Amino acid sequence: MTDPNPTDAGIITVGEERWIPGSRRPDGSYRPARKVRAGFTPLEDVQRYASPKARQQAEQERQRQLEQDQKQQQQKPIKEAKPHTQPAPSTDSTPEERKIRNLQKKIRQIEELEQKLIKGEPLNDAQRDKVKKGKALREELAQLSS
Repeated sequence: MTDPNPTDAGIITVGEERWIPGSRRPDGSYRPARKVRAGFTPLEDVQRYASPKARQQAEQERQRQLEQDQKQQQQKPIKEAKPHTQPAPSTDSTPEERKIRNLQKKIRQIEELEQKLIKGEPLNDAQRDKVKKGKALREELAQLSS
């Protein structure tokens, strides 16, 4: 499972690993990405106590924000998709070989997105969904390859 949303401390989950993305120091030098050991929870991520009233107010605020976002989505005009033509598939390979190449391509793209996550670059929803599918695609490729 991949969770590209950083914690309060900035830790992101990529596959089975947790990382602190690289960043730029105030003096201009680069701080490299660091792997975080399993089970470690920094103080910034420890849940603080909130009274029931405070939790209720926070939930109401989230609901208001969600409603505003939905209204904005409804007001945006829908763009029409242009028809896309695909090149004719080559006939010199078997369907299984094409499936393996397709999976390898998807896994390469997922690895590139995981590297972006480690570097701290933001991903859109579609990219986050693609990263979440990485483990299943790797297992499928392993089954087809064996």
